[in-house]
Amino acid sequence: MGIQLVAEKCRESFFYFVRIFWDVIIKEDAVYNWHIPFLCQELQGLSVSIVNREVKPYDLIINIPPGTTKSTIVTIMFPAWLWTQDATLRLITNSYSMDLSIEHATKSRDIITSDKYRRLFPEVTLRRDKSAKMSYENTSTGARYATSTGGTITGKHAHLIINDDPLNPAQAASDADRNTANEHTKTLTSRKVDKKNTPTLTIMQRLHELDVTGYILAKKSEKVKHICLPAEISDNVKPAELKKKYVNGLLDPVRLSSDVLTEQLVDLGSRGYAGQYDQNPVAAGGNIVKKEWFQYIHRTDFDRLRRKEPIIFFADTAYTDKTENDPTGIIATCKIGNDLYITHGKKVSMKFPELIRFIPKYVEANGYSAGSSIRIEPKANGVSVIDQLKVETNLNVTKTPTPVDSKETRLNAVSPIIECGRVYLIIDSWNEDLVEEVCGFPAKAHDEYVDVLGYAIDHHLRGRKPIDINRLAKQVH
Repeated sequence: MGIQLVAEKCRESFFYFVRIFWDVIIKEDAVYNWHIPFLCQELQGLSVSIVNREVKPYDLIINIPPGTTKSTIVTIMFPAWLWTQDATLRLITNSYSMDLSIEHATKSRDIITSDKYRRLFPEVTLRRDKSAKMSYENTSTGARYATSTGGTITGKHAHLIINDDPLNPAQAASDADRNTANEHTKTLTSRKVDKKNTPTLTIMQRLHELDVTGYILAKKSEKVKHICLPAEISDNVKPAELKKKYVNGLLDPVRLSSDVLTEQLVDLGSRGYAGQYDQNPVAAGGNIVKKEWFQYIHRTDFDRLRRKEPIIFFADTAYTDKTENDPTGIIATCKIGNDLYITHGKKVSMKFPELIRFIPKYVEANGYSAGSSIRIEPKANGVSVIDQLKVETNLNVTKTPTPVDSKETRLNAVSPIIECGRVYLIIDSWNEDLVEEVCGFPAKAHDEYVDVLGYAIDHHLRGRKPIDINRLAKQVH
């Protein structure tokens, strides 16, 4: 086949380009699972508006497991192919570390400077005076700029932004690192040649409910095309019709076979596997706490069990009426024998005056008596609420013990008590919210129920003489 014909076929098909240039950067034989031509077609479809400088049809999010050639296709080969369509295009690429960003940019440059590429596309030539590892330009004014999460890219603007793994699994567990990644994503959107025309392409695993994918979907889901390809078939597959392409329930039965996935599950644990391979930040059944550990009881049965045991309330307060901010979480609890019963739970988003009016009404409606107390987390908001309730009411209000460990450590400490079947929920509509949040932690957006449940277990079941957690765990197993 002549050079001109190969060049033309490369321009016409990004997947053909990938096959032609595979051996330039990867020496292993290619395994072209169905998802590779599918993603190539998706990227080529998005390229039309980029090349024509038209209003972007959407931003694109791709959630896919590691080991599926995602970075090779999206961050290494796609930029090189785009220059065969229009060498004046400028791109910004980002990853969680500068070393990784440079590696992607360098491999892309290796393709562009290869003998094969130069023969097929002689019109694309890098400038010798601007050919660094992290950024380079061609003689047609096209450019590629690499940056990393938290880094700067002042003065640069692009026709396409590629955000490839903006945070890694370890960073996803940190509120600060997630916020940095989300803020950096917001900053990247300001580095567009034309905000109407420049799409953002995000490709990553689902590591937390508020990771970059979650952040973007929460902000503008109607303007985003979301492709989600878990390693094993599930309801997470998006678009749903792609389930038909899974073979024996697997996305890639050659590279991500059942044996490989089993080994990854052992190595990563259920939580790590859920995010990286299932594209679900919550493991099946729960992360630290499993859904099946909770016990349930009808209120009539609870009323028959209860004698004069008081209702004790636990609250994690915040005063804001903005639903995107942390709400106030409050639960009503009762100890009967050696078991904890949660009789009600609620979350509200209220400003301070409204919250001060709400709490007395809530506790009164849920069994407050002379023997009751309201125990509030002693952070800044909580101290103010305690002080104000003491001034305005005769309620028994105090603070919970000041925590010294992380939330994750505290939940791990009380989880054997839940696992032993000693926490009962009165069957009601609020059950699902509490269980979903507690079992989803630490990958959920909010954790108020996690805090108040931990305080309730500590107060009712652990007391001043902590229960031997190791002994309980052995009993369970």
